[in-house]
Amino acid sequence: MESTRGGFPSDSAIAHIAQMGAIGPVLASGLETLARNPAATPHDVQSSMEMQGRVTAQGLERYLTALATLASASPLLGLLGTIIGMIELFAAQAPGQQHPEQLAHGISVALYNTALGLMVAIPSLMAWRYFKARVDQHVVHMEWTADQFAKHLSAMRE
Repeated sequence: MESTRGGFPSDSAIAHIAQMGAIGPVLASGLETLARNPAATPHDVQSSMEMQGRVTAQGLERYLTALATLASASPLLGLLGTIIGMIELFAAQAPGQQHPEQLAHGISVALYNTALGLMVAIPSLMAWRYFKARVDQHVVHMEWTADQFAKHLSAMRE
């Protein structure tokens, strides 16, 4: 709002605002709408800012999907390794021949696969939840700031 207190900002000032973190492009889109069309309605300005906000929010979430997939798939991969290990273990057992050390080793390998899958899944899930909450906080702050800025622009034009 500082850049609009002395009047409408220049194109270079708008370009500078667009470079200011995640909220910059949102605020700049409102200013650009007014720069292109000084008669734009407050609805037009807000609509422009909302659309840019959606694009920015999607950019903030771009890696969360991969992290969520990793958190979801790693226990399944561990389970798959466990099942393959158990299949190999039972396939190696011949009727009438008992090899307890081979059985114990096979069960050990199967459990290691399960543990490895969980060792990847648990931190991935925790990281996903943390970063998802941070993105949600940024998006809410962005929405509030954009709303306040839209009101400021509307008041400035009156």
